[in-house]
Amino acid sequence: MITLVVSDIFGQTKSLESFANELDGSTAICSPYPFRQGHLDRDESSAYRQFMETTGHDKYVEKVAEAISSKQPDLIIGFSAGAVASWRALSAIPIKSTTKLLAFYPGQIRNHLQLHPKCDVEIYFPYEESHFDVKPVIAHLSNVNGVKCYRTRYNHGFMNALSENFSAHAYQHFTRMCQQNITQAIKLKLANRRIKSGLELTM
Repeated sequence: MITLVVSDIFGQTKSLESFANELDGSTAICSPYPFRQGHLDRDESSAYRQFMETTGHDKYVEKVAEAISSKQPDLIIGFSAGAVASWRALSAIPIKSTTKLLAFYPGQIRNHLQLHPKCDVEIYFPYEESHFDVKPVIAHLSNVNGVKCYRTRYNHGFMNALSENFSAHAYQHFTRMCQQNITQAIKLKLANRRIKSGLELTM
């Protein structure tokens, strides 16, 4: 069982590593940067400036696509810019039939509504976004086959301890939800393995 965690603009931070370490199975982190972000303050504008100057959205999509192709994850968990990069990458490359995306507050997805990832997707929107109305975006995406949308009570960044909108309650709740998805995926893999073994025995 392989889970790929795709970071937001803050990159691979201690808090993101802590999140990944809470999950069962093998976990890999994909970040916009070639280096670990060990010490950051809570200045999101500085983090965004660093992201745009060093990587940008299009290059991040390429990096995420490479990570998906090499890791072949069963589950992808993306946050903000990482969630959108995952959405775009999964729409463009071949993937395993069992792959699933959990996307948290992917604001830029509003610019890529025409894309359709080749896997099941669950999107967890904040209650509201400062730059656009989430309701019509949710209404549109909810009609896409394989996509489920949820409007949470929290603000953008609620899973990131470095964000001013971080919610400890939301973090605990959705970390459990991610773990439940991993547990279900492991059970599905084991069931498929048994079915395959049974077919091989009867041939």
